[in-house]
Amino acid sequence: MQAIVTAIGYVLNKIVAALKWIGQLCVKVFEALWDLTSDAACWVFEQALDVSLSVVQVLDFSAITQYVSTFGQLPAQVAEVLAACGLGSCMVIIGGALTARILMQLIPFVRLGS
Repeated sequence: MQAIVTAIGYVLNKIVAALKWIGQLCVKVFEALWDLTSDAACWVFEQALDVSLSVVQVLDFSAITQYVSTFGQLPAQVAEVLAACGLGSCMVIIGGALTARILMQLIPFVRLGS
């Protein structure tokens, strides 16, 4: 009789160990799938940034930047007056507003006003 109880205990211990192993396997599979989905989301984001980088590199800004050197030829008094009036800050604000407007045009439901 003792041999039967020992055999049943042995079988139950093996079943418990197998269930623990299956539980750990399920946890590891879930962790792997979680890593896979987070990596896939990062990959999609990286590809979108690569596409946008390619688009920006294709754009020609020579028409904008060809007159940058002419500001250095301004007389010192004119440059001081422009600096006192806040032309640099004004250009930064206008550039930021234009950039925000262009970026807002890319969002589908924000185009209502323009």
